[in-house]
Amino acid sequence: MRLKAILIPLLIVITAAFLGSGYAIHSLRSTKQEYTIQNACWRVNKKMDLQDSHQRALVAMIGLFALRESEVLYFVASEDSEGRPLDAQYDYVLEGLEMDARYWSYTLYGADFFLVKNEANKFGFNMDNVQYDEAPAHEEYPSNRKKTYTIQISSTPKTHNWLPSSKEGQFHINLRMYNPEKSVYENLDSISLPTIRRIEQ
Repeated sequence: MRLKAILIPLLIVITAAFLGSGYAIHSLRSTKQEYTIQNACWRVNKKMDLQDSHQRALVAMIGLFALRESEVLYFVASEDSEGRPLDAQYDYVLEGLEMDARYWSYTLYGADFFLVKNEANKFGFNMDNVQYDEAPAHEEYPSNRKKTYTIQISSTPKTHNWLPSSKEGQFHINLRMYNPEKSVYENLDSISLPTIRRIEQ
C-alpha cells in the first residue's frame, strides 16, 4: 500500500510535467510568427533583443547561442518554394546568388533543430566552399554580377554541392548572413533569397 501511495502521485507529477512541456513547446512553435518576417519560403527573426520571455524560450529551443541581429540574420526554411514541408523522402535543389553580407552559410537541421547525422559528415555549405556555377564559355563574371550556385539536398549521394538530408523525415535549412548590408535590414520581406525546388519522382 505504501509503495502504491508513493507511485500514484509520482506518476501524476511525471504525466503533468510531460503534458505541460509538450503544450509549452507547441505553444512556442505556434507563436513564433509573432517574432518573424516571412520572405517566400524563409522566415527571419526581425529582432533578437530577447526582452520577451517567450522569445527567449523560442531561441533557447531552436537557436541556442544565437547572436544579436546586428551581427547576423538567421533565415530559416521549413518548406519548399511551393509551401510544402521539407521532407527527407524527397530530393531538393536550392538555387541562389551571392549574398549581400560579409559572410554567409547554409546548415541543414533535423526536425529537432539539431544536426542530422550522416556518413559523409556534411552539414552545410558557405561562401568559401560552395561550388559556383561556371560562367558561360569565353565569359568571366563581371565584378558587379553576382555568382550563382545550386545545392542538391538529398538522402542519397550527389556529385555537385551535395547536402545530405539523411532519412529522418522533416528537416530545416538555416541561412546565416553575417554583417549583411544595410539594404538587407531595410527589406527583410522582399530581398532576393534562394528558391528551394522539390524534385518530383
